[in-house]
Amino acid sequence: MKKYLKKLIYTLPLIFAIILTTLFYFLNRTIPYGDGVLEMSILKEKAEVIRDNEGIPHIKAKNADDAYKVLGYLMASERLFQMEMLRRVGSGTLSEIIGKKGLEIDKTFRTLGLRRHFVEKIKREGLPKEMQDKMESFFAGVNFFVENENLPIEFVLGGFKPEKFTIYDSYAVVGYMAYSFAAFLRHDLLMDKLKSSLSDEMWNDLQIEPHKNTVMTASVHRELKNIFKAFEDLNNTFGGFEGSNAWALNSTKTKSKRAMLASDPHIGYSLPGIWFEAHLKVEDPAEPFEIYGHFLPNIPFAVMAHDKKKGWGITISYLDDMDFYKETFSESGNETIFEGEEIPLRRISEVIKVRGGEDIQLPVHISHNGPILDELIGDKGISMKWTYFLENNHPIQGFYKMGRANSFEEFKKGVSLVGSPGLNIIYADAEDNIARLNLGRYPKRNDFSDSRVVLDGATKNDAYKGYYKFEEMPHNINPESGFVASANNRPITANENFRGMWQPRDRFITLYSRLLLKNDWSIGDTMLLQTSVLNNENEWIRDLLVSDLSTVSLGKQEQEAFNALKDWDRQTFPNRVGASIYHQFIYHLTMNLIDELGEEERNQFCGLSARWYFLGRMLKREKAIWWDMKETSEVEDRKSVVLKSFKDTVKFLNKELGNEVKEWSWGKLHTIEFAHSLGKSFPLNKLLNLGPYPVMGAYNNINNFRKVGCLDGHKVKSGPSTRRIIDFSGPEKSYGILPLGISGHYLSPFFKNQMERFLSGKYRLQIMSDDLLEKFSKARLEIVPEYK
Repeated sequence: MKKYLKKLIYTLPLIFAIILTTLFYFLNRTIPYGDGVLEMSILKEKAEVIRDNEGIPHIKAKNADDAYKVLGYLMASERLFQMEMLRRVGSGTLSEIIGKKGLEIDKTFRTLGLRRHFVEKIKREGLPKEMQDKMESFFAGVNFFVENENLPIEFVLGGFKPEKFTIYDSYAVVGYMAYSFAAFLRHDLLMDKLKSSLSDEMWNDLQIEPHKNTVMTASVHRELKNIFKAFEDLNNTFGGFEGSNAWALNSTKTKSKRAMLASDPHIGYSLPGIWFEAHLKVEDPAEPFEIYGHFLPNIPFAVMAHDKKKGWGITISYLDDMDFYKETFSESGNETIFEGEEIPLRRISEVIKVRGGEDIQLPVHISHNGPILDELIGDKGISMKWTYFLENNHPIQGFYKMGRANSFEEFKKGVSLVGSPGLNIIYADAEDNIARLNLGRYPKRNDFSDSRVVLDGATKNDAYKGYYKFEEMPHNINPESGFVASANNRPITANENFRGMWQPRDRFITLYSRLLLKNDWSIGDTMLLQTSVLNNENEWIRDLLVSDLSTVSLGKQEQEAFNALKDWDRQTFPNRVGASIYHQFIYHLTMNLIDELGEEERNQFCGLSARWYFLGRMLKREKAIWWDMKETSEVEDRKSVVLKSFKDTVKFLNKELGNEVKEWSWGKLHTIEFAHSLGKSFPLNKLLNLGPYPVMGAYNNINNFRKVGCLDGHKVKSGPSTRRIIDFSGPEKSYGILPLGISGHYLSPFFKNQMERFLSGKYRLQIMSDDLLEKFSKARLEIVPEYK
């Protein structure tokens, strides 16, 4: 035995060294080329890629096709596994490589048919030739990498090779993007279910906005957990789109006396991050083109970008572009009935291949309203109507046209092509135009049709009367105030006909008040605003809670916690004790308020923005019925529930952080972890993920590092996916930051080179100037059709 142990002691270090060497080999061999010459036979002419000191690629080509081939190659070289996973999400083919864990997401995307819709549409109608040519060039570059270079280690570990990429993979990612925006998929079905168990007064209290007419035509009674689970899996694993800030100032509001744009879209955190940042320059006299863009994986046209004439950012609009209908079926079950007429169902049989298991046969039925959700929710016969499925929805074409627009009018035409996903486009240009434009269509509903509940699919009373034209949408163009802003709020230009699942007003109120009061905004000022951790709305809430607690007797530790809350400066830096007490207090207060709901419904409601509207209403109504706790014989009011919630807070923090109140710093609760899609459980989470790290900010701060739902404490799941500031006095030198870096390769110097600056609110250059690029260049790669 001793001899055996002795051999083992000597052998283990050798085995460990072999494992590390092998791992290093597979990680190191896939780091993209830096300096040198690369032969790429699919090019027509020589191209060049200069990496700046942050690793951002600057592509110079003599024709557009070559530029997009190089872009595709570079994106694949840095993000191939991410590209593979996201196209599988959007096409509902995750289970082919990860087994049964991917089934809920696959069933959701196959039932909705988000990729299928565009595949069929493109086969019927085709695409504009100039756009299709560039898309095909992009994917030729992607496939050239797959066929000629070493695949990332994830493919080695997974034991598979990606199939050929096609233009349909762009639409798979559009589907993923649109689905993650679709908050009404969860909101409306949950609200319909709750309506049958609550009084009208209590149910209306839960709403974002009241509606004068609510008639129940059908009720959701059964479980919605599959709908919510698919969304949570998508957000936690791949990064769902969650919110955003963006604003634009004209020359009357800036120190430079030129327009300025600021943008920070909020997306679930992942490793690598969602955006691929690149600068394209086509030096073709017949078709010159230049853009500095933020690209989504598999999409060759920038979703956010700027050039020397214009720039734009995005926020989710949260306009209600989706409804649910209870269908009435014919005796045969092969038709739905609308106004007495039988309309044939479309039937599709989807086959989901499951790694390590048997294939799943998934029946998909589509009514005249949209896909029927029988396989996703317990209640049968409910269909989903969504602007995504409109025949005149052209999302890729819209972003293509926006990027190539040479005037504000051309840019608006690009925006008008998109029916879904619903976005606000925040625009600024060198001609001093600023605007918030609605991207996406919005239905005209019957006055008596309440889209917060499931509607009647058999009658014209709940049918749409049409859609608002682009010109009729509540855009905000060149306002007298000199600025436009969006924080996923109800647009200030929208009338009562427009309903949405708006985010709480906190960020918008804070933004609007600061932008209004200052007329000499500099880039430095804008950086401070974009990373602000002060929420104006917290003041009245904190003061009300302190007032309710000020007349009651508290224990020694409770009194210390009360003093820390009262003295809190309302900023959410990691060292703030008051931030921990306040945000944990708000959690307990919310959960105690909605004790009438079942545990599952409470957790589902807690993930909706309606939660914050509800809380604000209740705090202003001391005797509201919601304050009465279900499990007690007494009739509670606000003060008694505030006291209980405060005591719950102190008890929780004492257990989690110790009995010294001064040690209850926000950074111990509010942490961020960048998780790889394979790093969801031990031991891969320890090997692949980065963090957790303490981080500033909070849910309703402008610096919107936020939790999602209420099941995982204050762990940050979503927040700024980039920060950008462009001053049109010098658009060649703008500022930005990514959460990690441009690369998805662990050993790349550009894998996490921006992380510390991002978490601390710092910025780096976004370069469009040849002189600056020469000064800050890190590597230069010449790409030739044939190496001589």
